[in-house]
Amino acid sequence: MENSRNTKQKQLILDILTTSNRPMSINDIYQKVIAEIPTIAKSTIYRNIDTLIKQNLIDKYYLNDSELFYQIKGTSHEHKHYVICDSCKRIFNLPLCPIHEIENAMEKEGFTISEHYIQISGTCKDCIKNTKK
Repeated sequence: MENSRNTKQKQLILDILTTSNRPMSINDIYQKVIAEIPTIAKSTIYRNIDTLIKQNLIDKYYLNDSELFYQIKGTSHEHKHYVICDSCKRIFNLPLCPIHEIENAMEKEGFTISEHYIQISGTCKDCIKNTKK
């Protein structure tokens, strides 16, 4: 099995993702980790992220078309979708999944959906307000 030791680095990454209310990029995670472990290499974070994905502890998201973000895994039925502000790049949770009805209809037809993603981009109210000043 892949390195399943619970190292200080791996536990710190898990703690960071657990307390985050949004998906985080490697750079986001790195900035938080170096505050605790200043000598850590970014490659160590990548290795730990890969291990956490293989252990099914975190989810990987492609946001902004190709940038990878990571988030602690929720319950087996919970998944999230996001709205991203084009201006400030903040990420907001989409409050519901509009695909569930489609999934249910497709399952009645005998089709099993393994996963789906929704990403919406636009401009948040704060950025709109700032452009009107």
